[in-house]
Amino acid sequence: MSLNVVFHVDLREKQCLNIAFDNVTNYMNYLETIPEGKEASLVLLANGPAVNFFVKSEENSELEQRCAGLIAKGLSVRLCSNALRKFGIAEDTLWSGCRPVPGGIPELVSLQNEGYCYIKP
Repeated sequence: MSLNVVFHVDLREKQCLNIAFDNVTNYMNYLETIPEGKEASLVLLANGPAVNFFVKSEENSELEQRCAGLIAKGLSVRLCSNALRKFGIAEDTLWSGCRPVPGGIPELVSLQNEGYCYIKP
């Protein structure tokens, strides 16, 4: 059984991103309760308008801090390069620890083919 999970956000709705962060936190807490030797890879993938949240700004600073805490615990945050280009977002303006991937949908397909479970808040 794979414990790997990809959490997908694609809307520019703060509530959706907060729910995704809650889901990640809850899953990390669950992983702490299972026997040693059970490791999991957790990915949060953002595409579409959701990539706009991951830009350094005062408005998004609370979300950025929350994300940084999850990254420190092992969450991988991946952002669709197509969406970043569409919204005119430069890589050097992204939150620390977030990395662009060539495309959001191909990344989702690849992760699911690798056995990741798909969660969409």
